[in-house]
Amino acid sequence: MSEPDDLTRAREELGDPEALYQVSPAWFRAKLALGLLLVVVGVAGVGLLVVFGLRLFHALWPLLVGGGLIVNLYRQRGLYVLIYPSGTLRLQRGEVESFRWDGAAEVRMKTQRVATVVLVRAPDGEQVGCWLPAEVPELQVWNAGLTVVRADGTTAHFSPVLADYAALAEEVQRRSFPALWADAVRRFRDGRMLAFGKLEVSLFGLHHAGQVLPWPEVEKLSIAQGQLAVGQKRKWLPWATVKPAADVPNPHVLFALAAYAIEYTPEPESEAESES
Repeated sequence: MSEPDDLTRAREELGDPEALYQVSPAWFRAKLALGLLLVVVGVAGVGLLVVFGLRLFHALWPLLVGGGLIVNLYRQRGLYVLIYPSGTLRLQRGEVESFRWDGAAEVRMKTQRVATVVLVRAPDGEQVGCWLPAEVPELQVWNAGLTVVRADGTTAHFSPVLADYAALAEEVQRRSFPALWADAVRRFRDGRMLAFGKLEVSLFGLHHAGQVLPWPEVEKLSIAQGQLAVGQKRKWLPWATVKPAADVPNPHVLFALAAYAIEYTPEPESEAESES
C-alpha cells in the first residue's frame, strides 16, 4: 500500500521522522469488528426489553460502548503523527498541523488513573524531565487522550486509537517539558502565582477555592477516577480534588513543580525544637 501524499511530502521536505505513529490497520479492523458486535448485542438486548418487557437495564451498555468505539475509530481514520527534534506534525486526510516543542502553550492529558509520575534528573539533581504514564483503554478509548495547544490557540488531539499511544504521550510530554518547565520554575522562584486550571501554585503552597495548603503539608498529587487529588499529610481524605483532571493544563509541569517545592521547602520546626 502506498503512503498518503501528505506523508510522502513530509518525508521529502523534512526527512524521516524520529518516530511515526498511526492507526494500525489490523488493530482498526479488530476494534471495528468488536464495536459492531457490541452494537448488535445491544440492539438485541433492547429488542428483548421492548418485546418481552424484560428489565435488561444493562442492555444499553454494549450498544453505547460499541457505538462510541465506532465513532472514535471513524474520527481517527487516516491519522499520522510524525515526531521530529523541533516539533511534531499531525496529518489526517489532507489536513496538516505543525507544533513546535518550544511553542506549545499547553498539554492536557485525559486519563482515569495516574499513581506515579516519571521524574528525570540531571547528575546535579536538577529536574530535566517529567511525564505521566498514559493508560490505553481496551474499549472506552474516549476516556483517554492527549491534547496539545499552541500559543495561537490551535489544538491537536492524540487518541489512544493510535498504535503505541502510551509511547506517543511520553514523547509529547518529555519534549514539551523543557520550555514549559524553564518558564514555570522561573516564575515560581520569582514568587509569582502559577495557575493550573482551578489549582494554583506559589512559594507558599497549593491554592484551591480560597484555601492554601503549605508545601510541608502536601503529601503528593495523584489522579484517580479521572480527577486530580491533592493529598495532605496525616489526613485520609484528599485536601482538594479537581475534576476532570483533563481540565488541568500541563499536568507534567504541575507534578514536577510540586515535587520540586516539596523537596526544597523545609519542614516547620516543632515547639520543642524552637524552645531548645
